[in-house]
Amino acid sequence: MAVMRMVGTGHALPSHARVREEEGRYVVELDVSDFTEGELEVEAIGPIVTVRGEQIELDKDEGLAFRLRERFEESFRLPDDVDPDGLTARHRHGLLEIHAPRRRLARREIRIEPALPYAVNPDAAAC
Repeated sequence: MAVMRMVGTGHALPSHARVREEEGRYVVELDVSDFTEGELEVEAIGPIVTVRGEQIELDKDEGLAFRLRERFEESFRLPDDVDPDGLTARHRHGLLEIHAPRRRLARREIRIEPALPYAVNPDAAAC
């Protein structure tokens, strides 16, 4: 669970989110009890997940002097070991679960290229 809380400062998990680590995946739970499944949208761009909710105006609301409609947007970053192509979301009983499958990260060495032996401008004429 600590991994999900410490993945970055720009897109931290909302304080009301809960995270479970299960075998081979993370499960992020968000309380969305004020929204139906049709009023929610989940989007992922790389490791950033955004959840949006906007309450739909109903026919029975027409003519009311006052109607409160809620809207929200939450974004957070997933850990590096998550496979973003395998993300799934489930909505049930006012809880949105985002299932993020984990993958094994492979270590790889990066070759260090030698510096060029000449001046900053390789096209410069000799003095």
